[in-house]
Amino acid sequence: MIRAEKVVRIGNEWGIHSRVAARLAGIAASHGVRLFLCHDGEEVACDSILDVLALALTRGTTVGLLAEGARAESALAAAAAMINAQDDSCHDPSG
Repeated sequence: MIRAEKVVRIGNEWGIHSRVAARLAGIAASHGVRLFLCHDGEEVACDSILDVLALALTRGTTVGLLAEGARAESALAAAAAMINAQDDSCHDPSG
């Protein structure tokens, strides 16, 4: 199984809020991978939006991203780009 890891800094003004958490779950599903956020010794699967929100991650926090699966690298790149974004308007499919 392919496994990819990356450390990123949260750039979103509101940190990892519900919309971002839902999009992380969507990235994992659309890429067919298992995606995890790691912070302060905790590792949570991004398919659990509540677990992601429970980390209470704010702007400027450094987190680890881990992806497992055939498309791990592309999922990791998409997740990192979204987390690094200053806001999430560029990722909003509704415009």
